[in-house]
Amino acid sequence: MRKFLTRARSVGRTALDLFPFTPLGVLILGGAAFALFVYGVRHIDLILLIIGLVALALGALTMLVVSVTAAVMYSKLRKRAGEESLRLECGYAARTGFSVSSLWFVPFVKLSWSWVTPDATVTAVPLRRRLYEEITPQRRGLHEEIVRRIEVSDAFGLTRIAFKVREERTVRFAPSMGSLKQMHVVRSIAGGDNLSHPAGPPEGERVDMRHYSPGDPIKFVLWKVFARSRQLVIRTPERAISPVRQTVAYLVAGDRDEPAAGAARVAVESGALGSEWVLGADGNEVYAKTSPQALEVLAKSANTTTEQSGAGLGKFLSSATPGGIARAVVFVPAKPGPWLDRVVTAARTRTAPNQPASPVEFVICADGISNKLPPSRLAKILLQPERDERGAPIPRTELNAVIQALSAARARVLVVDRLAGRVYGEAHQRALEAA
Repeated sequence: MRKFLTRARSVGRTALDLFPFTPLGVLILGGAAFALFVYGVRHIDLILLIIGLVALALGALTMLVVSVTAAVMYSKLRKRAGEESLRLECGYAARTGFSVSSLWFVPFVKLSWSWVTPDATVTAVPLRRRLYEEITPQRRGLHEEIVRRIEVSDAFGLTRIAFKVREERTVRFAPSMGSLKQMHVVRSIAGGDNLSHPAGPPEGERVDMRHYSPGDPIKFVLWKVFARSRQLVIRTPERAISPVRQTVAYLVAGDRDEPAAGAARVAVESGALGSEWVLGADGNEVYAKTSPQALEVLAKSANTTTEQSGAGLGKFLSSATPGGIARAVVFVPAKPGPWLDRVVTAARTRTAPNQPASPVEFVICADGISNKLPPSRLAKILLQPERDERGAPIPRTELNAVIQALSAARARVLVVDRLAGRVYGEAHQRALEAA
């Protein structure tokens, strides 16, 4: 039934695009026909007779010109050969090489177009009687074709014909780093030296240890480490395998996940993950170990469905960190969703008392933090039906809900504002929760 409705909706949109008259044209031409035949012909009203004839003639002329122009444009554009691959960064405008005639020689005709897929805004730049395409990517992604919706209309707004053309072209939109590229945003999750930083987890010590759990013998507590780092850790038997200094990172895809993807890109390209790292993301079966592979993985994660969001974290932590000896950093959106429960379950499994693994570190990413309450569903429908929430500040209540859920899993939490390029530590988080 769902497939049938989707197909019917697609056919309906195509038929509506090919219908040559706009709602304004139907209203004006219908009124002109009524005035012509009812008052002009029957009642011999010469004024309405002339007005009706002129309006209908104008409508017929514009429909003829627009229809012929649309047919010619379609025959030319559908045979267009694909160009070289397009690799851009979200948020930055760039030319694509696509251009069409401005139709300066055709009277009453206007030409415009937009992208159906991938997600990008289009600006037509006029230059020497041609229109050159300039796009601004809105969401990361990896695509094999471009679908454009070309619209041919008249200057009066009476007629319009739209059609779609496809261009086989590899397109990769990388997530934007925003203001984070100007600072070491993930310096706190970078690999350390032999001795750990007092504010960080006890990684790199010359003895094997793990965090204290209720029920552990008190005689195995390392009080010197507690005096330095204020964290209770206990001595554990030496593992049979050699420790590997490696950081693994994972991106959880979901609603409002563009800031998280941008922060993950910053971590990769700035070297904050260390010399040996592995990056995974929702919607990907393979993991990345180089920067080019990481960009592909991050771009492909944009196609993740709601059912897949956060579902691959548990498998990633068990396969990419054998024995739990690697450091795990997870980048998550600041907006709660179905992914939150799955991620918390994976984090608790890793930090279970019988698991000698290091706890998961979460980086919550947003584009600004707002003090306003999120609008209700009724308000979204009635007051803001077409509002695009991408790039808007996240409500503080939603951010606090994510922080509390992840902190309950005994995980370290870091909040990152991609728009302002700021990092909020534990003290800032407590202030946010108290506000």
